[in-house]
Amino acid sequence: MNPIDFQPIFDPRSIAIVGASNDPTKFGGRTYFALKDRDYDGKLYAVNPKATDIDGEKAYASVQEIPEDVDMAIVAVAAPFVVQAIADCAAKRVRAVQILTAGFSETGSAEGVLWENQIADIARDNGMRMVGPNCFGIYSPENALTVLPGPDFPKESGPAGLMSQSGGFTSFTVRKAMGLGIRFSKAISYGNACDLNECDYLGYFEADEQTKVVGAYVEGVRDGRRFVEVAGKTSRKKPIIMWKGGLTGLGSRAVASHTASLGGSRQVWEGFFRQTGVVPAVGIDEVIDLMVGFLCLPDFMGRRVSVVSGGGAITVAASDALDPIGLSIPPFSEETRQAISALLPPSGNSVGNPLDTGPPIFLLPTVKPILEAVADSDAIDAVIVQHEVSAYMPAFVEEMAEVIPSIHDECGKPFIVTLPEPTLSSDTMDIEETRRRYRESYIRRGVPVFDTLERAVSVLGKIIRYNEFVSARKQ
Repeated sequence: MNPIDFQPIFDPRSIAIVGASNDPTKFGGRTYFALKDRDYDGKLYAVNPKATDIDGEKAYASVQEIPEDVDMAIVAVAAPFVVQAIADCAAKRVRAVQILTAGFSETGSAEGVLWENQIADIARDNGMRMVGPNCFGIYSPENALTVLPGPDFPKESGPAGLMSQSGGFTSFTVRKAMGLGIRFSKAISYGNACDLNECDYLGYFEADEQTKVVGAYVEGVRDGRRFVEVAGKTSRKKPIIMWKGGLTGLGSRAVASHTASLGGSRQVWEGFFRQTGVVPAVGIDEVIDLMVGFLCLPDFMGRRVSVVSGGGAITVAASDALDPIGLSIPPFSEETRQAISALLPPSGNSVGNPLDTGPPIFLLPTVKPILEAVADSDAIDAVIVQHEVSAYMPAFVEEMAEVIPSIHDECGKPFIVTLPEPTLSSDTMDIEETRRRYRESYIRRGVPVFDTLERAVSVLGKIIRYNEFVSARKQ
């Protein structure tokens, strides 16, 4: 499918909401009001045979009654009425439809399968493209479109693309990522994929220059051979981070009842990841971690790391975490050791790599020259800094949020920050807000932030393996 064919889906000039309602708790009402609240600047039509108006605007009994052309229809009526709604859209020559309604092949019922086959046939016979059914739809921030539960999603777009069979995964990922400052070019919840499927969306992202990294949640694929081909082609151009759902027996049964997909065996999918270079992930947190990592460190391939922190146990943990990933912690040169020693007290620290500065809260007058000395070392490719966020020392947090990116900018060497989650206390909310604000500040300056050292190291390892994969195939 040519990317330009997605225009009525991602950038429709007019939208009809079939099943629009004055009740914002219903899918049709929620969708209609969300588009109005987001100032969609195309023509918006309400379709509901039982209403004369929706929010003061004329309601049409059918799509066919709308006097102007309709680029896209969003269908939010009960499953037994969807086939007729799609037939009406075809008669109106609507170019694309999203079907939010569930109750089709994912139910396993003969009736649901029949309805899904009928709407697929209507779409195919009339050249109409279809998203869904059983989905949350499209989030295209620059065009004021939003998935079903996301009227408050950011209006500004960004470099991350997202495709998912699960509406919940789409919604949760966008919402969690927006708290870190990550913005999306497009996000797609595509459900049962009885027309457009994962191959089509991945092909779109491969061609989309705005999208720099693609996150994906996939339960099963319609055309395995084509999917391998499209994924392999796309991953050579930009990273694809994929959580494959349903790799256990229990998970496979859950997949069948969720989107009626055939998941495939673990061995098959492990082969897929090796062959295509697609980066595997498990869970929303890892998908977001990898998005952060690839957006901040897209070309990183170094394996020599320094870890700077306060507390001996943390630096021991660093050694344990890096080695299985294939990363090394090389010793500092004598010149680097002397430069650092001159900045620290004579005891209570360990001037080596990992570097134990003593107290968990670094001393502000010395933190910048210490990190500069580490970054200047020819033996080091990247620096991981772990520091705490304390509600009692806001000046320290603010200083670190400026010092680390400034050194990164000056020396060009990657810095990675870990900010552990606060323990529960009466100050947790204040600390978490401070932590969120500075995470976003770091990421905006090109410094990735992770909750733990182990998560940071895992991301580094996967970035390196991906870049080595792509590099080997360019030779």
